[in-house]
Amino acid sequence: MNKLSKVGIFSLMLTASLTIMVGSATTPALLKISQHYGVEDMATWLTTLPALGVVIFAPLAGRLIDRIGSYTSLCIGLVLYGALGVSAIWLTETIPLFADRILLGGATAIVMASSTGLLAEFFVGEERLKMIALQGMSIEAGGIIFLSIGGLLGGLGWQWPFMIYFIAWIALMFIMVFVPFRKGNHSEEGQESSKEDNWKTIFPVLLSALLAMTMFFIAFITLPFYLADSFQLGSTTTGYFLAMISLIAVISASVMPKMVKKFSDYQTLITGFSLFTLGFILLMLGQSFFIVAIIAGIVIGFGFGFTIPLANHMVVEKSNVSNRGKNLAYFSSFTFLGQFLSSLVEGISTNLVIIYAIAISIGILIILCYSIWLKRNNNRQMVQTH
Repeated sequence: MNKLSKVGIFSLMLTASLTIMVGSATTPALLKISQHYGVEDMATWLTTLPALGVVIFAPLAGRLIDRIGSYTSLCIGLVLYGALGVSAIWLTETIPLFADRILLGGATAIVMASSTGLLAEFFVGEERLKMIALQGMSIEAGGIIFLSIGGLLGGLGWQWPFMIYFIAWIALMFIMVFVPFRKGNHSEEGQESSKEDNWKTIFPVLLSALLAMTMFFIAFITLPFYLADSFQLGSTTTGYFLAMISLIAVISASVMPKMVKKFSDYQTLITGFSLFTLGFILLMLGQSFFIVAIIAGIVIGFGFGFTIPLANHMVVEKSNVSNRGKNLAYFSSFTFLGQFLSSLVEGISTNLVIIYAIAISIGILIILCYSIWLKRNNNRQMVQTH
């Protein structure tokens, strides 16, 4: 197996960070951008439509990757990502603009799935887990960096934040120069080639990704209102608070491989959902104590690091060479669908206590289901060994 240099690893991590940038790049200047296009009433669509595009086009992205390979698919995805991201500057009508944002989500689906697929071709086993954990860290770090850059560029004018999408073409040059071309990897560990394309095996992992992202985004989209109502915090302080959660997510993703090694993948997932649930309980109970809100944010950040990057790795491990692209595309679709579900949950009530109670119920339900499933699976393995 060809080794990947440190610059090659950086290239793939830079590429991975683009997936969170798809919406966050323009968010700081969303008011100016929506005013320019005359869509103030639909401003949030400019950031959420790419997620819809990921959900719609993920199956097609998976087929493309399985057919032509991760490397070629990634290059195509990066070309489209940069072109579609920047082209919004020259669009004047609402429908073409929204269509462009949806197609940008399709390019994101290709980039997200193929970058992980390519990473999986260079690493196996424990090293692969570490690399995918590093990828999760890069995605969260990218969110912090690109939000900051988007805010600075937004101060120059409504169109400047769109220039951030040109980073995709810089990433493309890095990939072509520092990452060896691979048509596909058919020489991985022997046990991987014997894995079955079993939806029952992959679905629990995809479900965990969907629900983890739903819980994380419920916190992210409600915390600005929670902090303003409970502690009268302004947008600047709230931004620092959300950045703290992202930073904690980066740290927890680095700890996650050690958790898996000491316990197991599903036990670590259960721990992540337990942390999410605890975080929402603290938010419900600590509306008069800011220190409790800080602890809740830290706990929720750790919950993210113990779930999403791990679920990504589990999808890779439960796939084989022929279906990895399709399964990783499903992972992309499920995670972005989780973002949409968080908006639906948030719209149920204006009372945050009710919203957090729903999130707690989701957490408890999945903890119970996965605990029962894990116990039954362990009992079955014990019977088979005896």
